[in-house]
Amino acid sequence: MGPVSWKNASTLIVLARNRLSQAVINNKNNDVQKLLPDYSCMLLKRSSQSKFFANAFVFPGGATEVADFSPSWLEHFDEHGFNREKLASQFVVSQQDKVPLYADIPNSDCIPEVGYRISAIRETFEETGVLFCKPAQIHGQSNSILKADDLIEWQKRIHHNPEEFLILCKKYFLLPDLWSLYEWSNWLTPTNMGPKRYDTMFYVCVIDNIPDVRIDGKEITQVLWTDPYNAILKHVQGHIWLAPPQLYELCRFAQIGTVEDLKIFCKSRQQKGIERWLPIRSQSEEGYTTILPGMKIRQQKQIF
Repeated sequence: MGPVSWKNASTLIVLARNRLSQAVINNKNNDVQKLLPDYSCMLLKRSSQSKFFANAFVFPGGATEVADFSPSWLEHFDEHGFNREKLASQFVVSQQDKVPLYADIPNSDCIPEVGYRISAIRETFEETGVLFCKPAQIHGQSNSILKADDLIEWQKRIHHNPEEFLILCKKYFLLPDLWSLYEWSNWLTPTNMGPKRYDTMFYVCVIDNIPDVRIDGKEITQVLWTDPYNAILKHVQGHIWLAPPQLYELCRFAQIGTVEDLKIFCKSRQQKGIERWLPIRSQSEEGYTTILPGMKIRQQKQIF
């Protein structure tokens, strides 16, 4: 059997402002005080039965679908004042030096930077019930009001058929909130991580309040909201297990203390484009060593 190819995927890192006052970390070694970040990150625990990163805490996301790149999405945006040229001007950072992922799309008529954002928003809604959409600008008013019970039903429908996401947006005059997603990173699953491997685009969304989350209790068994510093601490202490990309990204976020600084940084960083990263993972008698960009992390024996 030949090598397993990567499957395209899209992930959304959801960071929400924590309204509580910032706690202070006391560093006993040099008496330096540091404020914890004033925001929390949404982490989802995968089922122990999962064939990919079982029991790991991960960001919402999953494999892309053909429906995410349907030309009908561009038609939907066009109907509400965002034609192809306008969308491209807002989300296409560069025509050159793009990550290979953006060239691997099921429909050449779509805009990759739009399709992968739609995928991240759809997957997040399927897994958490959190819908990152905004009302479309229309002349008339819709008689349809999206209620909590409706969201639960649509969450199930879209989980079974990704094409239902566009139907939802048309029915309630909604646009996937592409503008709230910042392009962040692109990760490849290591070649020795099992039968499933993904080429994943990571986006960041920064919101002002922690939303209500609904999980199915099957694929996702737990939701954890915590600031990046404490997430890393829980991982180091063995209370949770973070997959390597999640651990790496949380270490990056832990350097940014406030929501305001985070928004400024994400907006500025997005303009520089991204690289595709492939962690190098090796096994020894003591456990695993994973080499990541700019750092090396020792992972003890992992239970899948």
